[in-house]
Amino acid sequence: MSGRPPQLFLIDTFGFIFRAYHARARAGAPLMRTSEGLPTEAVYIFHNMLRKLIAAYKPPYIAAVLETTGPTFREREFPEYKANREAMPPELSQQIPYIRRLLEAMRIPILEYAGFEADDVIGTIAHRAAASGLDAVIVSSDKDMLQLVSDRVSMLNPAKDDLWYDPAKVVEFLGVEPRQVADLLALRGDVVDNIPGAPGIGDKGARELVVRFGSVEAALDRAGEVERKLYRKSLQNNRDQILLSKRLATIETAVPIEFEPGAATRSDPDVDALREVYQELEFRSLADELGPSGPPPDVDYKALESPADLERWLAALPADAPLAVAVEARGDDLLVEAALGLSTRPGEARRIGPEALEVARAMLEDAGRPKIAHDVKNVLLNLRRCAIDARGFADDVMLYAFLLTAEPGAAALGTCAARYLDRRLSGAIEEKADCALQIAERLRPEIDALGLREVYEKVDLPLAPVLARIEENGIRIEPAALRELSRKMEAGIERLTAAIHREAGRPFNVNSPQQLAKVLFEEMKLAAPVRYGKGKTISTAADVLEELAVEHAIARLALEYRQLAKLKNTYADTLPDLIRPATGRLHTTFNGAGSATGRISSSDPNLQNIPVRTELGRQIRAAFVPEPGWRLLVADYSQIELRLLAHMSRDPLLLEAFRQGEDIHTRTAAEVFGILPLMVTPELRRNAKAVNFGIIYGLSPFGLAGQLGIARAEAETYIAGYFARYAGVRKFIDETIAEVRRQGFTRTLLGRRRPIPDINARNAAVRGFAERTAVNTPLQGTAADLIKLSMIRIDELLGRRRLRTRMLLQVHDELVFESPPVETSEVAALVKREMESVYPLEVPMVVEIGVGDNWRDAK
Repeated sequence: MSGRPPQLFLIDTFGFIFRAYHARARAGAPLMRTSEGLPTEAVYIFHNMLRKLIAAYKPPYIAAVLETTGPTFREREFPEYKANREAMPPELSQQIPYIRRLLEAMRIPILEYAGFEADDVIGTIAHRAAASGLDAVIVSSDKDMLQLVSDRVSMLNPAKDDLWYDPAKVVEFLGVEPRQVADLLALRGDVVDNIPGAPGIGDKGARELVVRFGSVEAALDRAGEVERKLYRKSLQNNRDQILLSKRLATIETAVPIEFEPGAATRSDPDVDALREVYQELEFRSLADELGPSGPPPDVDYKALESPADLERWLAALPADAPLAVAVEARGDDLLVEAALGLSTRPGEARRIGPEALEVARAMLEDAGRPKIAHDVKNVLLNLRRCAIDARGFADDVMLYAFLLTAEPGAAALGTCAARYLDRRLSGAIEEKADCALQIAERLRPEIDALGLREVYEKVDLPLAPVLARIEENGIRIEPAALRELSRKMEAGIERLTAAIHREAGRPFNVNSPQQLAKVLFEEMKLAAPVRYGKGKTISTAADVLEELAVEHAIARLALEYRQLAKLKNTYADTLPDLIRPATGRLHTTFNGAGSATGRISSSDPNLQNIPVRTELGRQIRAAFVPEPGWRLLVADYSQIELRLLAHMSRDPLLLEAFRQGEDIHTRTAAEVFGILPLMVTPELRRNAKAVNFGIIYGLSPFGLAGQLGIARAEAETYIAGYFARYAGVRKFIDETIAEVRRQGFTRTLLGRRRPIPDINARNAAVRGFAERTAVNTPLQGTAADLIKLSMIRIDELLGRRRLRTRMLLQVHDELVFESPPVETSEVAALVKREMESVYPLEVPMVVEIGVGDNWRDAK
């Protein structure tokens, strides 16, 4: 504000860090960590707060106040002071040195004084600043600090959308003036700091007494005037304790410390030191904002202008030198111009334009020349669009990075260059080739050291050309069928909108979560779990609506509306526009490094999320059709994860059920409820099915109760009954978690590795999520590995037998092919045999085969 005195911002560092950390931990989300497992959540949140603060207010003076170890005057007077506080969690204490380094790199002075709490240091400095003509701003979310607020001292709470407290705001918030905050705390006490307060007097009573008498001392002296007996007796019988509580709650403003405001003058950050912290903590986007770390490395990058130049360069290369290849493709559909980046020595690379591409063909198609790339699948695909069938790729640095971290986001080339080379890519194609070469040299020994070579060479690398062929094949869809379905969906959306408006009693925008929340919770007064979404409104997420839908039609209608609108927008309206004109087919992108468990993901468009159990989802699948005159063939693993659970747990009942070909859900219901299989009703089988799959995903009794619409106690009985009968599963889960707790990672049967650093987290919610991940990953990850192996083998056999059948889609446990009728029976037998025999298990793997004129009817 113009004309105001300069401001000194005093940051309650530990107070902010603790509250931010515990708020995130209570939510149960996995903590942010580096690839080495170092937790970084608190550093990241604190850093973002600082950046936002400085950018928004540009304070001329700023300092971060830290707590110190050792007794303070409060502990000397009252040894039980803060006795209730838990020790700092290890996940947080590991981050404190980095917060110090971050503050130092940002050149924000750190203030800490032995024997004094941060509150007292802040109080003293704020008091001095105000006396010297500065306005002091306390950056904190601790309401105890509000006692310091005055005309020259304010408090800013970043956790409440930068809520400012002046004296009037304090009165509005607490009901007392800033000078009376310590009196309020003295009466009501403080559980966090173990300030005893006045027994029997809570927040409301304390406020009434302070407002009436003005201070604790006055209330004690005039206790006989208090009408309420409980309050009167508490004041009369606990005078010393109440006065002690006020001394403990009062923030000192005259601590004997040396401080001059000039020492807190804000300075520009030390960019090099800041970059070092960012890189160590793997805050890559923040590091990128700082720009290059220095002058460009000493590199030899050149463009080879003509085919003759390329011929001379290739002739000079050693015959066995590994060649890194990067491709830059331009153009639509099959009309592509491509430029290459080529590198055989670190720091040296060449750019090859489209005019010289033909000269490089022999080298690219030479399977004997070892090659390196980032994302071999994409390189192969782009070169095929230029009619080049590249071979010989041995190192895929994207797959290396993914295998080492199990983080899809960590496998991007820019991320790898920053992490492993401390490089920020300029975008030049020759630089990409050079970086791929150097990253391969760095990661190759790590892959070997962690025992990942076999899964790389048997699964991930050979899958790359298979995925390239699948993407190239694409799949036909019938646009007219989808457009007709879209019209029907639009009519359904209009009917649902009218029904929702009737239930609400007025029209509103059903697509707006804020407007829906207002209707449900303010106007209709529906009770719901208080969870907040964007904009601080009560959440209308699916789980909230599902809970309401049991009793309220409007919530049920809103869920139907959302599902219908999503299917219409995502598939019926969008897919026809994504048909590639040159092929007349839809081409998705498959990513072998797309999920932490190892599952293949699909994008642009995602064809793995089309519902299979709803009628609308089936109608969308009916629009996926084969080549005219051909058939679609669908092969689907039956209950693969439950079969893997039987194999890994060696549970005798599971093994017997699968070996005898029994319906596993009926068998489970019979075991859990102690009845004959013939007595199992459809409802009992449904409940048993939920338990079976819930065990794999770590479903809690609360989650099972919500899923089945039963009481939590009944859900607990189901789960307890399951583990009583399937003791081998219980043992497998316990031993798996214990092993992951010891080593910090889990593996699939084929050796894929996934770090799980939160397995030893102190926070129960975070630890619970990690434990569920530890159990689920070997099952889901092994299932993913097995279908990848099957795809590799089937692709090889289709080529070897010169069959025209094409693999089109992979959807988790399902493969989709199109086949000419003359080949269908042969291919069905081939696919079933290869998928069922891909890996030896203690129980048979079963693959269900369907054939039809569209995807729906082939199921």
